Amino acid sequence: MRATIKDIANLAGVSGSTVSRALSDDSRISKTTKEKIQKIAKELNYKPNIMARGLVSKRKGILGVVLPKATMELFTSQFFIEIMQGISKRAKENNYYIMFDFCKSDREEFVSTKKFVESGLVDGICLLSSRDKDESLEFLKDKNFPFVVIGEPLEKTNTLWVDNNNLEATYNLVKEYKKEKNLIFIGGNKHLTVTKNRVDGFKKACLEFEIDGKILLGRKFSIDEGYRLAGDIEMNEKLEKIIISDDQLLMGVLDYFEENKIFNVEIVSFNRCNVKELWKNKVRTIDIQPSKLGSEAINLLLYGINNNINEKNQMINIEF
Repeated sequence: MRATIKDIANLAGVSGSTVSRALSDDSRISKTTKEKIQKIAKELNYKPNIMARGLVSKRKGILGVVLPKATMELFTSQFFIEIMQGISKRAKENNYYIMFDFCKSDREEFVSTKKFVESGLVDGICLLSSRDKDESLEFLKDKNFPFVVIGEPLEKTNTLWVDNNNLEATYNLVKEYKKEKNLIFIGGNKHLTVTKNRVDGFKKACLEFEIDGKILLGRKFSIDEGYRLAGDIEMNEKLEKIIISDDQLLMGVLDYFEENKIFNVEIVSFNRCNVKELWKNKVRTIDIQPSKLGSEAINLLLYGINNNINEKNQMINIEF
């Protein structure tokens, strides 16, 4: 038979409410009592009833995660896979379940966000992208509903968000190549803040170090788009250094170069990914720590929920 709070209370010689508070790490319960109750709960293999806990605390124990468009491409991107792993692991550690919703367009993301809020099923929402005039963000702010964004928003008021310092990282990367005369930057959707920040960092460094920088931006982050953008590079240019903003774009660029026997190039790409042996010495990948982005987003969201805070951010270091 499944152990209950009453069973723990009887063995510990305390009330059921004291057991509930101790298991929720309530500061009103002494450390000694907490340790005693937690030890008994472990011995009884006690598992909290999520639905019952929700009725008492008005918490559902569920967080909603809205996954961006190009859903099918998520599963070929190491970046999104690791973010989802970080989100799921940290939620589980805090006794929360995750409810994912996969979307195929910006509009679907808004509809999904709205449904999550109106359903009453979730305690908070995690958005995996930030863009210009984001309907989802404005809706969540208007409803004063707990949420966190992975990606620096343009409007930061009343927003919890987690990101890398993409402007600084790209600037420092270009600075390493300040002796180069030409650099090419390949990026995705120009409306996403991650693209804007990396482009701004690229432009700033190129201007400061008098580098002739060329920028090619696509409509999305995908292998097909990387292949297309690679074809837009003028073949008479001296290809020496290329900075690529995403692992999916990188794979498309490499496919194009390989097909056209272009190997006289060194590439730096944000996000880790596996490349063919042929490119091992020509491609440098940068770890933006996606798993940590995911886990810290959940940390921040739960901190906001528990402390009624809706404006705070966390920057995750990029490992060069």
